Amino acid sequence: MNDLPKGWAETNLGQITRHRREKCDPSSVPEASFIGLEDIEAHTSRILRVGKASEVRSQVSVFKEGDVLYSRLRPYLNKVVVAPFDGVASAEVLAIVPNEVTIADFVMQRIKMQDFLNFTALLDKGDRPRVSFDEIATFPVILPPLAEQKRIVAKLDTLTSSTVRARAALNKIPALVEKYKSRILDMAFSGELTKDLRLKPSNKKVDVTDLPTGWEIKLLEDISEIQGGIQVGKKRRFSSDLVSVPYLRVANVQRGWLKLNEIKTIEVTHLEKERLLLREGDILMNEGGDRDKLGRGWVWEGQISDCIHQNHVFRIRLKDCSFPSKFVSHYANEKGQRYFFEQGTQTTNLASVSKQKIATLPIPVPPRDEAVEIVRRIESTFAWLDRVSVEYAAASKQIAVLEASIFQAAFRGRIVRQDPNDETALMLLNRVETERNSVQAKSKSRRKTATRSQKSVKVGERMENLIDVLKVNGNWVSASEAAQALGVGNGSPSDAVERFYNELREHLQNGLVEVERRGHEDWLRLTSVSKR
Repeated sequence: MNDLPKGWAETNLGQITRHRREKCDPSSVPEASFIGLEDIEAHTSRILRVGKASEVRSQVSVFKEGDVLYSRLRPYLNKVVVAPFDGVASAEVLAIVPNEVTIADFVMQRIKMQDFLNFTALLDKGDRPRVSFDEIATFPVILPPLAEQKRIVAKLDTLTSSTVRARAALNKIPALVEKYKSRILDMAFSGELTKDLRLKPSNKKVDVTDLPTGWEIKLLEDISEIQGGIQVGKKRRFSSDLVSVPYLRVANVQRGWLKLNEIKTIEVTHLEKERLLLREGDILMNEGGDRDKLGRGWVWEGQISDCIHQNHVFRIRLKDCSFPSKFVSHYANEKGQRYFFEQGTQTTNLASVSKQKIATLPIPVPPRDEAVEIVRRIESTFAWLDRVSVEYAAASKQIAVLEASIFQAAFRGRIVRQDPNDETALMLLNRVETERNSVQAKSKSRRKTATRSQKSVKVGERMENLIDVLKVNGNWVSASEAAQALGVGNGSPSDAVERFYNELREHLQNGLVEVERRGHEDWLRLTSVSKR
């Protein structure tokens, strides 16, 4: 990359982090804080809930405060957060440990970027895609100096806090729109919406039991004719009289609209077609299906010619064709739902309401002219609210675009100043690598010394406990070497091996010993607490 910002260096995720591979049985740490996959919110880096290890039975991942927790299952959900405490997590969570060249918040923000999501999408395309640390470790990263990383994270926190507040405010709009629509319908069917049309308006709030003058409660069967539909799947004898016509199913009849892009056809006789043919102004109501579909429907406006309906959809045809069908349909969708729930039947998987119950739906019926005006005011208000919803969606997209541009600028070195006094990322990477090689060389030398020393130790001189072994060594020692110093090795009885690992587990839980995975083996050393 030729246009690297000054002081930055090309590297990859595996060079700036490592995987904490430690696992444990949750029963060994029942009071430890536990984070499951469902406890990390997608895309937001928010922890929604913290449980206890005692809640789970399968093996868990151990993490420490400051680790970057990353969900390797379904990586497109972008579940990543910096651990605010020590604990355990689902085995599907990778505990990623930043090394000396980077900080946790920088790593977290970097792997939330779209290019990283695109990278992981190429790794596994199964139904339950998951990635490994070794796979994502190859992801290329351009690394700023450590001091600049801290400035970048601080700047991002400031900028994104504003977009978070804006998104939170915007996200309230859909609920407010629905609440306002419901309130408008409440006013419509109580007469409050059109009280200005009456000579003696009242400030008293009315409902269907206290209707304005001129309004009546009528059953749906009193003001309409109700017709069931064609039985689909019924075997029909071959006849030259059959004609193919489109028909509406429950799936086509939605609350407040009709889904007409998936219309099926059926062969019927001319008499059946004539009896079931939909006319403009007919109201369609569902017999059932899922509970929320009971009585749901809308008005047919002649969108498709020669269309009929299935037997699970009722056709409501008003006797007074001048009365607005949408008034009745709005009422059934908004106020009729409670009636349908009470009067309908429910099985394990399906709910239904009979034609008889549909027929006895009580409806507040105003004078025709007032009903027409009520529908006009409902639709006018709803049209305005729909525009608000469209503007909300557009604003939400703009916030997403703004955030993406902020992060792109941040990780290209364009969001904070470069300081020539900062240690460059390349110098830092080289220094840390040199120090690591030096430590490994000393550890190898100590291992050889320890091996020679252990060979000369007589049985009576074996040490009694793990703490003493680690104190004598003074630094890192492999688990196998520590076991040998305690007289546990190849050929030892199983109870001796079990005692060794029980002692190690106890010291780890008490914070006296720390462990580090190197290759295929664990290395141990005393913590600062146990050295006192």
